[in-house]
Amino acid sequence: MSLKIISASQFTTEELTDFYNQTRVDYLIPMPMSVAVMAEYIHDFDIDLEHSPIIVDAETEEFMGLGMLGVREERTWITRLGITPASRKRGAAAMAMNAIFDASKKLGAKKTILEVIKNNTPAHTLFQKYGFKKNRELLVLRRAPIRPPLSPEGEITWLYRNDALKALRSHPHHLTWVNALESMQNASMFQGFRIKLKDGTRGWLVYRHKKRTITHFEFYTEQGNPVKMARNILLFLHFQYHRMDAYAENFYADDPHLPAFFDLGYFEAFRRVEMVKEYN
Repeated sequence: MSLKIISASQFTTEELTDFYNQTRVDYLIPMPMSVAVMAEYIHDFDIDLEHSPIIVDAETEEFMGLGMLGVREERTWITRLGITPASRKRGAAAMAMNAIFDASKKLGAKKTILEVIKNNTPAHTLFQKYGFKKNRELLVLRRAPIRPPLSPEGEITWLYRNDALKALRSHPHHLTWVNALESMQNASMFQGFRIKLKDGTRGWLVYRHKKRTITHFEFYTEQGNPVKMARNILLFLHFQYHRMDAYAENFYADDPHLPAFFDLGYFEAFRRVEMVKEYN
């Protein structure tokens, strides 16, 4: 069987959504997408459709798999890579990966990043084969819409768009692609707030506010106890949005704020492994 690559830019958002969902029907964590979410995803995460491959059967043009490529300066990001169940072990994944590497080099990337769900052994093995190395583990946390049992302490100052971006720019550590400054800048709805406690502990939270969910949390403790800061800032957050689900992505496994999440009813939904491939 011969395969063919078609640029994702040749398809509608509806078609791309259908393609993606076909590849996820048997996944451990399927995460299906709607058309609206796909359009938002492409926009917010700087997906370059021109350089994102769609793999088809060269004779029938039957869809077999896809990969999406985020592009930011000298970095690229592989996302939504998937092959339909019937097309696996037929060369589609290799073709998609090679197309993405070729595009990354053409665009001048110095490194390519991806995230794979922990314990997805076939995917992990494939990425290692192509030179990706594990960087760190990332936790994905969830919380049901429950009113907090305690009231927050401390002085709260709301951060609207410009101030929230200013806070993110001050973050001293590397942020993953989904929570990075560029992703927040592209998003339509985000904000945050600062907190200052009586003992001098202070810090901030920036998050995205969607229709039914609060997502994409990014914390920083400027001074004092990170757990105390995060616990009180989360209490305030959930008093404001007690009817909304919370979905916090890509927290480092050693993040000092994590105990506050578990204190307030968050649970670990799953883990991702961030992997990086550097180009000479």
